[in-house]
Amino acid sequence: MKAKKIWANFSVKDVARTRQFYTALGCKPNPIGDYPQLASFCFGDDDFVIHFFEQGSQIDEYLPAGSTTSSEVIFTLSAESEEEVKEWETSVKAAEGTILQEAGRDKGGYFTLVFADPDGHKFNLLLIEQGM
Repeated sequence: MKAKKIWANFSVKDVARTRQFYTALGCKPNPIGDYPQLASFCFGDDDFVIHFFEQGSQIDEYLPAGSTTSSEVIFTLSAESEEEVKEWETSVKAAEGTILQEAGRDKGGYFTLVFADPDGHKFNLLLIEQGM
């Protein structure tokens, strides 16, 4: 079996708040039509899609509501510079996301930032430098 495309689906409490959060971070909206209970964004050069379905929609049957204490998956986004990681940190704070690990070097020497959106979905922004 060969899948033509892969994307992620999350459950969120307030799709308008989610749309506002990811728009404030500069994420590219996924043009899928007008679905009031869905916000969809593309990430990276390959436009990896993440759908955010509002609780009370069809996704409830398959996904639990967002949690601030645990995560089934954490997405890692690549960064091109330390400055870009710091810009993300500023944007996440301004958009009322939660910083879980401030921008800086981790134990492995990578420059990283870990944050959560308003529903607790976690992301790691990571700079992979030459020679590491």
